[in-house]
Amino acid sequence: MELSPLTTIPFRTGRRAFAVGLLAVGLSACSISLFGGSGMPSGDVDAEGMTSTFLPWVNDLRKSRGLPPVSYSRSCEAAAIDQASRMALAGKMNHITGPESVYNRFKRMNLTLPAAENIAMQQRTPERAFQAWVNSPKHLENMLGPYAHVGVAMATSPKSGNTPFWSMCLSQ
Repeated sequence: MELSPLTTIPFRTGRRAFAVGLLAVGLSACSISLFGGSGMPSGDVDAEGMTSTFLPWVNDLRKSRGLPPVSYSRSCEAAAIDQASRMALAGKMNHITGPESVYNRFKRMNLTLPAAENIAMQQRTPERAFQAWVNSPKHLENMLGPYAHVGVAMATSPKSGNTPFWSMCLSQ
């Protein structure tokens, strides 16, 4: 099956949301040897920023709900590339794919908090990834949230059978 279930854990930072998100993620954080001392993924991965493709869709969605548009953010896109790459190398869709918490990763990537992250895997086209997020109440809530910036990426790796892994980061 080409479409996979999306994670049901939207992640938003902030005291209450961070605690709830961390609790929802649980203690499933795993340390794997794919990461160098800098915390950045290394290895055989092909990742690309997809923000220019997704930005008009996100803004059309927000406009249809009477919300202001979001704009491109280099920091959000870098965070999305980082997360999509980590998932592709691990062959696993998870908000925590490495030695650091989501909160610490967001801080390291210079995201303005609060921030949110949508992730997905196996959608073969940007349109399908976006539609999967629209069809998921929690991911839709993130895209309609009180954010000003967005970045999106897709990554593949031979280590995970070149399965597409998607990440969208939104921040203030």
